[in-house]
Amino acid sequence: MILIACGLRAEAAIFERLGLTAIAGGGDPVRLEQELRAQAGRATLILSAGVAGALDPALGAGAIVLGPPESPIAQYLREALPEARLGTVTGAPAIVAEAGAKAALHAATRATIVDMESHIAARIAHEAGLPFAFARTISDRADESLPPAALVGMRPDGKVALGRVLASLAARPGQLPALLRTAKSAAAAFKALERVAAAVAVLPG
Repeated sequence: MILIACGLRAEAAIFERLGLTAIAGGGDPVRLEQELRAQAGRATLILSAGVAGALDPALGAGAIVLGPPESPIAQYLREALPEARLGTVTGAPAIVAEAGAKAALHAATRATIVDMESHIAARIAHEAGLPFAFARTISDRADESLPPAALVGMRPDGKVALGRVLASLAARPGQLPALLRTAKSAAAAFKALERVAAAVAVLPG
């Protein structure tokens, strides 16, 4: 069994539709760790998959990043996804929203992307003696700062809290253009994630 660590419920659903097992952390690292550990005994691979923020300025919305570069799983997925690039990921306890913060993180780590799940999945895989890989699609560029409404939209169960998004927008309507841009970038990331899921679904073993 391939055990997939995601952030949002919508990400997990893309993989589940193809018969894969996915866990949505919903921004709760303790919950994600507990659920991964509970199912790791049945897994042959732990894969972190979903959307991510770009740290490398060369990455646009919808780009696919696979890793770690030395992983045979990442190499196999790249054959199925020739548009993807190999890279590295760093973890963060919360969404890295500001362009300046992304630039600082990139300078400090030289990582290609940042997300909130891969470092947890990698640790559980190591503890269980399982291979680990990640397959992430870019939802926000390195030079983009996310609007406040985009930061309040994740519930602990990994679903989108639409009410909070609308309330933030009502309080600060000037963020609408940035929110629309963010939505467009997220749509590109989710479209790319469907291609990733199709490739993961036919992984051997």
